[in-house]
Amino acid sequence: MTLLADKFYAVTDKGPLRVLSLIMSLLLAGCVFWQPAKFASQTSDLAVWHGIVLIWAVCSGLIHGFGFRPQRSRWKAVFAPLPAMVILFAGLVYFFT
Repeated sequence: MTLLADKFYAVTDKGPLRVLSLIMSLLLAGCVFWQPAKFASQTSDLAVWHGIVLIWAVCSGLIHGFGFRPQRSRWKAVFAPLPAMVILFAGLVYFFT
């Protein structure tokens, strides 16, 4: 698992992907602040776990986007930027459609 997490993290450890991750994270966080009812489980189609996953994706995207590099493989696996970017993109598509 250690070697796999390191290789998986190294794929996205590039400058342009960091900028994309940061922009998408800040944009989605702004969308949640701008229109929270669209993301709330009581007033939208989203379930509670969707909100938790979106919060994780924003946190992971900010960690990756600001240039922090986790040293331990377990934290690289927890804050993997590639799945976070996919979730961030899906969240932005949901907000803007």
